Amino acid sequence: MNRSATIDPANIHQVNEFKHPNPLTTLKADPTGRFVAAGAQDLDIQLWNLNDGHLETLTGHKSWVRSIDFSADGSRMYTACWAGTVKIWDLAGPSPELIRSLQTHQGSTRCVRVSPDGKAIATCGNDLLVKVWDIESGQRRQQFDGHQRHVYGVDFHPDGEHLVSQDLMGVSFVWNLKTNQQQRTIDASMMTGYDKKFAADMGGARDLRFNADGTQWASAGITKVVNSFAGIQDPIIVVFDWETGQATRQLKAADKFKGVAWGVQFHPQGFIIGAGAEKSGKGELWFYNVEQDEAFHTFAMKSAARGLDLVGKDRLAVAHADGAMRLYQMTEPASSDSDEEKPTETAKAEQKEKQ
Repeated sequence: MNRSATIDPANIHQVNEFKHPNPLTTLKADPTGRFVAAGAQDLDIQLWNLNDGHLETLTGHKSWVRSIDFSADGSRMYTACWAGTVKIWDLAGPSPELIRSLQTHQGSTRCVRVSPDGKAIATCGNDLLVKVWDIESGQRRQQFDGHQRHVYGVDFHPDGEHLVSQDLMGVSFVWNLKTNQQQRTIDASMMTGYDKKFAADMGGARDLRFNADGTQWASAGITKVVNSFAGIQDPIIVVFDWETGQATRQLKAADKFKGVAWGVQFHPQGFIIGAGAEKSGKGELWFYNVEQDEAFHTFAMKSAARGLDLVGKDRLAVAHADGAMRLYQMTEPASSDSDEEKPTETAKAEQKEKQ
């Protein structure tokens, strides 16, 4: 291939598509770049092997899977569903095997994250609790209470000694795993709103991620709620400073985009990537530099994004509401890429004249 190795979001283009008949609900790529897994509205998990395109369908969850994580070596996968369970899968063998199923929360388990040392998982859910579980024994190590509303997101700080969690109302806590204490309260109230039509609070972290060195974390969700059920709200990605606990940036989409920010990622080169679902059913990817809170590049997608992850440094995997998992490349297109293989209307006309 003659593909340039230079990563430039302005060059982003679709390079592959894996179709599924039901809308996808979330997505995660394993750190080795071998697998991409997605939940779907049929309650199953679709596990694609990017090396050979092989698909495994994993069954057993009783509700939508809304969070997935992998071990650092890609040998284990953790899936959390709205029925309150987390399933642990062994991916080291010729086919995936279920190791253990944990009843982690009463009501939905909204998020699962693996600790930096790979020995524990953190979960959060609708019972207002944040919990840490030992992977090998399946026993609960720690439990943290203090949230007053459903807890939507949780993640380990890269130091392995702290957790951050965020609830429906934007209340975020930093938990100290050594002392078992709440260490700090963070205000993320800009990420919630009241839907007057349905008389309901709307908000919560659709995705929550730390950067590699732990100096920042980002939360994706909504703001300026008018009618959340109709998608009349603004997507937002808020960046927080770890040392101060303050919200330092509020990243937004274009003014006309109404919907939800479903995914956020810190790229190793310093820019931030967001993915959203627009109320019309279409999706967008947004790219932000370190200086501006408005995207320096926006990429339109034909279907709403329900999840986002990096595959290596140059590709993005996106779960879509039309059931497709699509791979997008952030380097200069090569002649073999699918988008460039499609002839333009002008080329078609010229070819017809020659015939």
